[in-house]
Amino acid sequence: MTNNLSSSTLRIGRTVQHAPAVDMAAIQADFSPCRTWRYGLSLPFRERKGAMMTVFLKNPSSASELSADKTVRTASEYVWRNFPESGGVHILNLFALRGTDSKEVGKALLAKGAAHVVGPQNDKVIKTTLTASSGVIIAWGGHAGIPASAYDQRVCSCLELLVESGLPVWRNARKGSEKYPFHACYWAYQDALIPLS
Repeated sequence: MTNNLSSSTLRIGRTVQHAPAVDMAAIQADFSPCRTWRYGLSLPFRERKGAMMTVFLKNPSSASELSADKTVRTASEYVWRNFPESGGVHILNLFALRGTDSKEVGKALLAKGAAHVVGPQNDKVIKTTLTASSGVIIAWGGHAGIPASAYDQRVCSCLELLVESGLPVWRNARKGSEKYPFHACYWAYQDALIPLS
């Protein structure tokens, strides 16, 4: 698959098929024209019409309208199994810059600044997506590979957006914290969620 990426983008890893529950024909992917940034990915489920849940991750990798990556596949399968009233899942990210290795994302942040890694349209898409969501599971994990101060600043900004949305927000109960919720790549489908306090 050709990603048509600009020369300034980071390495993009392998893809997997979207979860069987996802309606492939209805997927919506919000990329920048150069596909350097992915702002949002909406994955409606087959034969379900309810409001969609949002899973909030660190930064996008290879998932697109055509295929998933391991994290997106796990997140969508988790929502399908644990939220039977949900019509699908929206995927958002702290940083919209596409890159599989968070160390490369961190290097891009140091070289080009936080605004480049966050992405010029990211906050706008986050706010719009939250208005169309029934709830949010935060799952961005720790700052590994990204400078801690810049990462923590971005986490605080996104937590403020979540508070402003008024939506219920959960994180994985098995591991992590409100600041560094357990990354969705490592979820088990039976994991419980706890609300943010």
